[in-house]
Amino acid sequence: MVKLPKGMQNKVKSKPKRPQPVKKREGQQFGSREMRRKMSQQGINMDQIDATRVIIEGSEKTLIIEQPEVILMKQAGQEIYQVIGQAEEVSSENFSIGSEKIIQEIISLENTEIKPIITENDILLVASQTNVENEEAEKVLKECNGDIAKAILLIKNRSKL
Repeated sequence: MVKLPKGMQNKVKSKPKRPQPVKKREGQQFGSREMRRKMSQQGINMDQIDATRVIIEGSEKTLIIEQPEVILMKQAGQEIYQVIGQAEEVSSENFSIGSEKIIQEIISLENTEIKPIITENDILLVASQTNVENEEAEKVLKECNGDIAKAILLIKNRSKL
C-alpha cells in the first residue's frame, strides 16, 4: 500500500483547539483592565459617577444626554469628566428645565426634617446592651437621631455619673 503525502491525507484532528486571543475592536488599543493599569501607573485615577442626565448649555444650543456613563479622571490635581451617551440637541430658546420649580423643590427638601426610622429591634438592642427599660432606650434613640452606638454610649455615660 502506498502512503500519500501529508498534504493529501485527510486526517481529522481530535484535539480541541486552543483558545484564540480576543480580537480587539477597531480603534481599541488596550482591554479595559490593561487600560486601567496603565493609567494608574501614570498617576491617573478613574471613578465612575452615577448620573441620570447630563446637560451641556451653550450660547446657541443645549445638549441633553439621558442615562449617560460619566467617568471622572483625576490627574495632577485636575479633574476630567468623560461623558458617554446619546445626545439630544435642543435650541437654547426652547430649553427650560423648570429651574424655578427645581429651586423651590430643593429649598423645600432642605427645610424638611429627616426623621430617623427607629425599629423595635433597635430599641431592644439598646435596652439589652444598657440594661434600661425600652421606653428609656427609645427616648435616647430619638435624641441621637437613631444612631444606636451613640445611644448606647450616652446611656452608659449617664449611668456612670
